[in-house]
Amino acid sequence: MDTKGKMMISCKEATFLISKKQQDKLTRIEKIQLTFHLMMCKYCRRFERQTKFITKAIKKMNRRVEKQGVPMQMTDAQKQQLRQKLNEANR
Repeated sequence: MDTKGKMMISCKEATFLISKKQQDKLTRIEKIQLTFHLMMCKYCRRFERQTKFITKAIKKMNRRVEKQGVPMQMTDAQKQQLRQKLNEANR
């Protein structure tokens, strides 16, 4: 996504950068653009919190699977707990 030369980026561009940040490093200009956008947009801040939470939960689950050596499936209770945490993170 081309965000060069623009100071204010759209929410679509911001969510792209938030997702990119989870996998890769952002350029200096991308960091500035994203920071500026996040200062103004509560919806993108929420999206960033949610993606961080999900990434952290997945990494934690992967560590548990590696430790146990067996595939892990979430129980209904674990799924409900995850839904509650996501709802709390949205507030």
